[in-house]
Amino acid sequence: MRVAENQRYRQVNDQVSKAKSANARSLDDISTQKTIREISDNPVGLTRAIRYKDQIGSYEQHVRNMDLTKGYMDTSEQALTGLTDNLIRAKELSIAMSSDTYDAASRDSAAREIREIINEVVLAGNANYSGRYVFAGFRNQTPPVTEDGNFIGDDGKIFVEVSPGAFRPINIPARTLFSTSDEDRKLGHFNLVQALQNTYEGMTHNDKATIQKSMSELEFHMEKVTSYQASIGGMWNSINNTQQRVARDIDASKATLSEIEDADAFQVTSDFKKTEAILQSTLLASNKVLQPSLLNFLQ
Repeated sequence: MRVAENQRYRQVNDQVSKAKSANARSLDDISTQKTIREISDNPVGLTRAIRYKDQIGSYEQHVRNMDLTKGYMDTSEQALTGLTDNLIRAKELSIAMSSDTYDAASRDSAAREIREIINEVVLAGNANYSGRYVFAGFRNQTPPVTEDGNFIGDDGKIFVEVSPGAFRPINIPARTLFSTSDEDRKLGHFNLVQALQNTYEGMTHNDKATIQKSMSELEFHMEKVTSYQASIGGMWNSINNTQQRVARDIDASKATLSEIEDADAFQVTSDFKKTEAILQSTLLASNKVLQPSLLNFLQ
């Protein structure tokens, strides 16, 4: 009889342990809102979840790369806009000062404004983003435009990965923007800062012929800046479209990951209530089964 009692005790104890374990599991599901917490829960599901998490991490790194790219391009665009505005103003002054309406004193005053424009152009040429000079190519730790307008950067293009296996440039070589090619020099053109310097000297020397000649040179450089702006705009649009697509891929991957490992709030709450009821009823039943009577004891 004692053997039977021990066996019954073990059976009851096993049932209580199972009920407690199921209830604790349901409570964990509610608190974590996850159905997969270890490989034994769902080996196939856990493998898929790891793969999607790795994919999401890769996508998010690509988004960060594109944020860097857009920051680089935004800085370049702002600098190019500044160049355009300054060249427009320089041309306006040249047109005005080339007429007989203004005297030497007026031209000298305008020359001082041209000097400020030259300084602004050099600053724009040395625009930087996060400590990197955007027009310098690979030599982006050093200002690419000297005070006298010489370009000392290089023609390096910096590429970043924007999606698996796809790389895009974040900068444009600016040598031809601030310098002149051999062909341009043969046609009598000067670099950007020198063109403005010629305008400045024409005004300080009260030389209308030099001022008039500088107008066509300023127009030449305005066209180059406009061309660069168009290139940057096209690159920015391409990156923006890619970033939007990657953002959609992230959302889709996160939704799939959620389906794999996230718990259904209604279902886990319902399961918890069921396991709670089973645990309570098992404890009550075990209490009755294990209560010894005098007859049991005598037997």
